[in-house]
Amino acid sequence: MNSSIALETFETYRESMLGLAYRMTGSRVEAEDIVQEACLKWLDVDHAAIQVPRAWLMKVTTRLALDYLKSARVQRMSYVGPWLPEPYLADENTPAEELELDESISMALLVLLDQLSPAERASYILHDLFQYRFNEIGEILERSESSCRKLASRARAKLGSKHLKSEQSRDEHLQLLAAFSEAVKRGETEELVSLLKEDATFISDGGGKAIAARKVVCGAALITRFFMKAVRPAFIAGAEEDVRVEMSWFNGAPGLIIYQAGVPVSAYQFEVEQNKICGIYALRNPDKLTFFVGR
Repeated sequence: MNSSIALETFETYRESMLGLAYRMTGSRVEAEDIVQEACLKWLDVDHAAIQVPRAWLMKVTTRLALDYLKSARVQRMSYVGPWLPEPYLADENTPAEELELDESISMALLVLLDQLSPAERASYILHDLFQYRFNEIGEILERSESSCRKLASRARAKLGSKHLKSEQSRDEHLQLLAAFSEAVKRGETEELVSLLKEDATFISDGGGKAIAARKVVCGAALITRFFMKAVRPAFIAGAEEDVRVEMSWFNGAPGLIIYQAGVPVSAYQFEVEQNKICGIYALRNPDKLTFFVGR
């Protein structure tokens, strides 16, 4: 296989590899680096010895992601405050009306995945999200088929039953988001409380580089109080103070981005269940907000 054909073959599977690496690491930057490293390995390998290119590429991607997770676990221990994944933005060329909810890359799921061991995470993602058979996963992880089956089972038990089965449609999600935004803008406290589940949670990631809640905020009343005090000023500031709030599709769902002087300062995504908001995820770390610059 000459280099041009090898590169063309690689490009065929790039998006799948990127999606796998992102779900494994929670980092778009690291996912891109992993895919690039896999590309270099692919171009240097003896292609005549590889029967199924996709299987080889996904195996290498998984192995590289596992190597990253081992080092990231140490780094994560020193992270200031709650951690949230880097945003995964929708393709700008995709019309808004064609975007669909994708809970397999939601903030909610990625936060839960971060609680799993690397092997559990890999087994779950490869089987439940990418439909790999357990004997194939065993070859990738160099474990027995039964071991991989147990790893995926333990992962599901830790994740719970609601992580991928949203009852909300795309339009219902958008309507709830619009109602939430209007309630904050108008200062309608009771309306905002009614949109939240009683045991809703709010997670804010500042990474020690921006003001953010150091702990998870729980309960509709406390979350409402926070938004009315800390977030509402941005919703009502308007053009005079060069502040704007826009909807943007990222991590498989619509979210709200707050810009000040053209710079993104907050990005909110919402987890929805039974027509109520059960989780709010706020990116405040400026390193992660760079993905929204120029959008």
